[in-house]
Amino acid sequence: MNDTMIMSSVVPAYETGPDDRMHYHWLMCRLQEAATMHADREGFGVAQLGGKNCFWVLTSMRIEIKKLPRREKNFSLTTWSKGAKRLRAFREFSGCDESGNEIVRASSEWMILDSETGKPLNIDLLGLDLLPKTESIFKDELKRIRPGKPENELNSFRIPYSSLDASGHVNNTEYLRWGMDALRTYGAAPKNINSIRIAFLSEVFEGNTLKIMGCEKNQQKFELIGFNETENKTAFALQVQ
Repeated sequence: MNDTMIMSSVVPAYETGPDDRMHYHWLMCRLQEAATMHADREGFGVAQLGGKNCFWVLTSMRIEIKKLPRREKNFSLTTWSKGAKRLRAFREFSGCDESGNEIVRASSEWMILDSETGKPLNIDLLGLDLLPKTESIFKDELKRIRPGKPENELNSFRIPYSSLDASGHVNNTEYLRWGMDALRTYGAAPKNINSIRIAFLSEVFEGNTLKIMGCEKNQQKFELIGFNETENKTAFALQVQ
């Protein structure tokens, strides 16, 4: 068994934009893939939880960025579990450029839901060895951001099939993609983003109508929410700085 997972590869052109740097949602794809591969390899992944009639969901993530990975350059990502406490599990990430310099760090919170009821389960009671490490990326504890007061509508659209993941609901990375595009379109995003916080609050499915709402600016932080009009629920909250 190994309490860390290291993924290393050259950044392909399709993950990058006009500046030759990785798009934010592709960075999040990499974080989620590293977490999935580590969990699968060490016996607490999709297949193992499926046998217990439950599954992982990402509920919150904080990403700090010095530089985004560059096209055709190597990017290595290390992840490890910090274990669980009742309903919440925690995972850390550290990403380095081709010279071994840390350029990305992230912390995340997860839950395990019952496949039939959709309710969170007490992870401590599932008999999973999450291979916890005590090392923390950030000094302060990860806190889920709360939706701010929406001020104006930035975008509204129906969810397409191509946005769904293997579980049949919208992939988490899509929320970040939609949110960043909305901020950029309306000139509400800072030029150089070094901090991203995102909270996933409810599931969204194909055919649902999602409304992206901008919130009041607060101390140079830009925030928006994604509101599921079909279900009358807030789907996610995003804060960038």
